Amino acid sequence: MQVGMMNDPAQDPVAEARWAAEHGFDFIDLTMEGPAAAVEQLDVRALKAVLAETGLGIIGHTAWYLPFGSPVPQVRAGAVEAVRATFEPFALLGAKYVNVHVDKGAGAFAYDDTLRWNAESFATLADHAQAHGLTVIVENVVNNLNTPKAFRTLLDGHPALRFHLDMAHANVKGEKTADYLKAHGDKLVHVHISDNKRVNDDHLPLGVGAINWPEQIALLKRSGYDGTITLEIFTPDRSFLLENMTRLRRLWAEAE
Repeated sequence: MQVGMMNDPAQDPVAEARWAAEHGFDFIDLTMEGPAAAVEQLDVRALKAVLAETGLGIIGHTAWYLPFGSPVPQVRAGAVEAVRATFEPFALLGAKYVNVHVDKGAGAFAYDDTLRWNAESFATLADHAQAHGLTVIVENVVNNLNTPKAFRTLLDGHPALRFHLDMAHANVKGEKTADYLKAHGDKLVHVHISDNKRVNDDHLPLGVGAINWPEQIALLKRSGYDGTITLEIFTPDRSFLLENMTRLRRLWAEAE
């Protein structure tokens, strides 16, 4: 198991990567989005030098708000193009996986149409990613498509697509981790964790919210997963993030 952190997209991503390496993280979950880390702002050469110097790994992350499920074809095409623009820099930086987020679409349109439009967008991206040696991974988010059944349609849209489980999202207004692992554990390649009160996606430090993390981590470990886990914790005081890195490694070691 490897523990990573996400950069703050309002800060210099090169400095964020150096901070992650200096504080013991195994990789950076690089979210390539504004206001300070968009693809056109990224100093790829400088960031690559930090990764090479420190041995820090990298997972590709794209903006959470892209409208892959829009009813307007030109808007969906724009979202796809926005992610395509990240593929070359992510490949140059040594990433193997690039994530995308399921879009809730527009409420006036049918659920099945929104699901299909997301699936078509991700399938198109999976095709383009292969030319760069990348794999697109689909993250569950807190919306009406946050179900293992919906993800069957999404992941079946292209044989190269893989699953990115956000365990915090799976625990909002219910507990879906076990169901997701049962249905899609064979395609799981990356995990996000943070805590919440089971009502909203709060991105709290572990132990501050209502999620039973010893139980959740045990579920994940028993599924056979042993890959990358990002602490997606948003707090100005990063001592919480560092404590959670230690906590996660302990929970993993203790899980049976």
